[in-house]
Amino acid sequence: MRRLPARRLPIAAIAATCLLAVGLGIGYARAAGGGLSVTPGILEHVARPGAVGALRISNTTQRPMKVRLVVHPWIQSRNGAVTPNRRKTLGRLRPNRRTFRLRAGGTRAVRLSLARRPKRRSLYGAVEVTGSPKRSRGKGVKVAYRLVTSLRLNPARRGRRFRARAGRLFEHGTTRRGALFLAVKNAGNTIVPIGGRVRVSGRGVTLSGIVEPKTVLPGATVNLRLARLRGTLHRGRYKIAVRLTQGGRKLTTVRRRGVRLR
Repeated sequence: MRRLPARRLPIAAIAATCLLAVGLGIGYARAAGGGLSVTPGILEHVARPGAVGALRISNTTQRPMKVRLVVHPWIQSRNGAVTPNRRKTLGRLRPNRRTFRLRAGGTRAVRLSLARRPKRRSLYGAVEVTGSPKRSRGKGVKVAYRLVTSLRLNPARRGRRFRARAGRLFEHGTTRRGALFLAVKNAGNTIVPIGGRVRVSGRGVTLSGIVEPKTVLPGATVNLRLARLRGTLHRGRYKIAVRLTQGGRKLTTVRRRGVRLR
């Protein structure tokens, strides 16, 4: 990361944060142009008490770095996007080191362990690693790196629960240019994507298709897009049937009559 001339920055220290690889489907977490790297990007293990894996943290700068590691739960919005909940921590997930100094070019492995089995028999979170290189004398830019890697402690095969609860069905936009959505809560304990099929019928028209699968955190509710509306349907009332599936298994069938589309 390039250092800007101090004469252009009257403020003594300006924090610059590099945020990479935030999400459930990331494959690696690495600062662009070097600096701090964390591997693997997805730490996956069965959710049982004891050791659940390790992260390899590397300092690729030319200066010593102070590193801090915190494990947070995720927050998932209705559109499916996830971010770490930095106001909370996953206390039952314990790293053997939370803060340490890492020499220039150095690498250290941080082991993680699970204190007790989670209530849902699974646990999903974000491991946030921040690194602050030692500053040189004089004014300049203070650089800090913040990397987030995904933690997946999945239920044992026999303990997996595939469940979903359907909520409100609603239209966004109009029949000429809009979409049809169904709010779905993951009442199970896995992050296997939830999808299915949809059938809309009425006024002499039938529209059917596949509901694109979407990852939903256990306990979270996400709006699944059932269908795009591009003038295929006319304004009026319709009968809608949705068959939700997860991991190749049928979860539930949702039927709504007299749904008014604008």
